[in-house]
Amino acid sequence: MFIWEKDELNTEQENAIYEKDNNTLLIACPGSGKTRTLTYKIAYELSRLKSEKEYIIAITYTNAAADEIKDRVELLGVDTSRLWIGTIHAFCTEWILRPYSLHIDELKNGFKILNSHDAEELITELCQAETNPRITYYDCQFIATTTEYKIASLETEKHRSIGNVLSKYLTKLKQNHQIDYEQILYYSYLILKEQPAICKILSNIFPFLLVDEFQDTKDIQYHIIFSIIKAGKGHSKLFIVGDPNQSIFDTLGGYSMPKVKMEQLTTLPFAEYHLENNYRSSAIIIAYFDHYKTFPNKIVAKGKLSDFASVITFNDVVNHTLIVDEITRLILYNITEKGISPNEICIAAPQWIPLASLTRKLMVRLPDYSFDGPGMAPFARDIDNFWFKLSRIVLTEPSPNMYIRRLRWAKEILHDLSAAGVNVDEITQKEFLKFCNSLEIQENEGVTYLVKAFNKIMEFLKLKISYYPSLQEHYDSFFESSAKRMKKLIDAGNDSVNTISNFKKVFKQREGIKISTIHGVKGTEYDTVIGFGLIQSWVPHFQDLNGLVNSKKMLYVLASRARKHLHIISETGRNINRHNPSGLLPTSHLREYQFDYSQV
Repeated sequence: MFIWEKDELNTEQENAIYEKDNNTLLIACPGSGKTRTLTYKIAYELSRLKSEKEYIIAITYTNAAADEIKDRVELLGVDTSRLWIGTIHAFCTEWILRPYSLHIDELKNGFKILNSHDAEELITELCQAETNPRITYYDCQFIATTTEYKIASLETEKHRSIGNVLSKYLTKLKQNHQIDYEQILYYSYLILKEQPAICKILSNIFPFLLVDEFQDTKDIQYHIIFSIIKAGKGHSKLFIVGDPNQSIFDTLGGYSMPKVKMEQLTTLPFAEYHLENNYRSSAIIIAYFDHYKTFPNKIVAKGKLSDFASVITFNDVVNHTLIVDEITRLILYNITEKGISPNEICIAAPQWIPLASLTRKLMVRLPDYSFDGPGMAPFARDIDNFWFKLSRIVLTEPSPNMYIRRLRWAKEILHDLSAAGVNVDEITQKEFLKFCNSLEIQENEGVTYLVKAFNKIMEFLKLKISYYPSLQEHYDSFFESSAKRMKKLIDAGNDSVNTISNFKKVFKQREGIKISTIHGVKGTEYDTVIGFGLIQSWVPHFQDLNGLVNSKKMLYVLASRARKHLHIISETGRNINRHNPSGLLPTSHLREYQFDYSQV
């Protein structure tokens, strides 16, 4: 039995972990040790498994979260051979689609999952025929529901054109025996709905399913998970954790399902627990973001920074043409006057559009500092692409801190090779990793370095890529998407994009001043957070029917990332026209909040 020391967890965390009679709904405020609690719960349940045929399933929102949690569990000294952890799409692919696709007519003769690069290429091509109005790939995102595919775009005037493109897109996929990423969910739901015996089989294999960040879960995902739990009739239990106040992915279908609805869908009881202690931020920061709560949970300052004299500022007078000057000033103020490390500064905005330009301008303005901004990676992060997975091992340095994670990546590579038809039975993950560690390639150009590394690895495996169609497709896609991505970066003035040092930065631990969307920094924390673009029509989006609530959640997420200092900017002069002669106003909640801001 997995046992921890007395002070490793607080009473709230232990109570949630020890719940064994009911399903568990854990509401966790920011900085409350949610991931720690989830990690210990996984370790605890792994140690209680009674059969070698049973697995603990943990579903995370991102692959990065899955890596972090699995690393933590392994560091606790618990055997993870019967832990499966990953995203809902990966779970559905491995446990539902691949073993049971024969139950779906469209899939029974085989299928391939379309990679993100090829999907973008196809949709972009189809968009060319739509000129009134013009649409792009980014307009054509869609959401799988239990009954249909729903257009995600809030711009309803584009829906006719988007619908035309998606109809042609899905028809093309069907002809090619391919499925889109979102269709993974739809077909998995259909299989479980039409074959309830499969739900029962899975419930017998999974005594515990854990779901992280439940507030970002889509309705169809709830139905997939709950159908397994329901079939178990109490044998299979659910541990679901998150913060309803951080539900900012509702435009993509994510929402926090109420406890009563969970009980209705599973016909099983849920015990509700709360983590109220925030160990991350100062009491001043907590008091600030507490104002934006939409779910009435309690948040108490309990960390070492509780009494820290935080600076919180609000600037609603700087013009958008001077935003780089203002952010530069705030960066230097925090580094030179407040002693904040550049690695502990984050700049966030509600939209991607201004971020790439901002990153390039700040790199020019502050050449002595590093920046981790959008679009800086020289190749696409297509997490399902075999060669992207292999590049993780090739481009990371062997080190004790990375050993467990790199060994797991090696295991995944061998698994993917086996699935592609390659015989790798004689090669262990340790042997494969050892060979990768021994590679010595004298090459400064990033793409050429990867080509040479991949060739040497294929020679070691005695494998010819062209003999395996799936590997060849992934190879072509990886380098084609990388070439296009690098061209964009070079055209934007980033001439050093194709250096091996730049390639290796992709997988390095967080380095430099972080620049991202508010959505992108959810789940992270920094000493100082600078938020800009906090204006009406951006927060909330001008067509968001639930905009007032969602803008509160965005401000809550942004502010709760900060440990020590927070700077809020609602710049002036954006979108000046006859309807907005002065430009867009600050987000309404910021105008209404009578907070005693600092002046710096």
